[in-house]
Amino acid sequence: MDNSFSPQVLGRYKDFLERFSGDQIVKSETEADVICPVHDDHNPSLGIDLRRNGHGPEAMMNCRSRGCDRKDVLRAVGLTDQDRFFGEDRGDGALPGCTLQQYAEFKHLPVEFLASDEVALEDDARWCPATGKEVPAVRIPYADESGEELPECSRYRTGLRKTNPDTRMRAVSKKQGGKRTLYGRHRLEEAREAGYVFVVEGESDAHTLWYYGKPCVAVPGARNWDDAWGALLKGIPRIYVFVEPDAAGEKLWRTVSNCPALKGRVRRVVPE
Repeated sequence: MDNSFSPQVLGRYKDFLERFSGDQIVKSETEADVICPVHDDHNPSLGIDLRRNGHGPEAMMNCRSRGCDRKDVLRAVGLTDQDRFFGEDRGDGALPGCTLQQYAEFKHLPVEFLASDEVALEDDARWCPATGKEVPAVRIPYADESGEELPECSRYRTGLRKTNPDTRMRAVSKKQGGKRTLYGRHRLEEAREAGYVFVVEGESDAHTLWYYGKPCVAVPGARNWDDAWGALLKGIPRIYVFVEPDAAGEKLWRTVSNCPALKGRVRRVVPE
């Protein structure tokens, strides 16, 4: 097996290692041990070695001390499993980047509305392991019912069109205290006054509905509904779930409609 790597791939591997804080034992330009961020690790026990397989160059990971799950390790430092794959010199796996102006044009919404206090989107940047540099991103702040920002719930739009795997969104890592909650909690009083609320997948659909004056909350990813969030919708008699025509849409419908706290109030809506 050919384990020779270009300077670009070696640079991406080095940048990948820098995501892990604490002591490191660098054994070669393709092998290193780092502190595992999941368990109470005092001696570098997480092996991260650069290897090549059918997918191309990738970081092979092994926690020799506790056998910590790889995806848990990656989440703890704000990465995903796809970030382990560095591509050759084509930028495979790179985040395309996204500015507020680009996002506004893509959604056919005014920048002024998206940047207003009502939505509060702003230009930011996120680190891309495939390119070893930051790329433009749109920061999407979350707030509670009183309008107080929840920085641990912020999400970042790093691309416009869906990719495979989907790299359009990034979140605050669990290691940094990242959490999930419903998007749009600061507008729930409007929904109670209206007597209904739309539930959608992803923040971008919420932005469109808000622009047209519709009460709406968004689930940060179709598979991320938490039944505890049902209590947030107390006092809203009609709950309309937008069901996209794909597996994710059906997943959102099943989880929301089966939430005990919402029993008898959920209705299905299929966008045209």
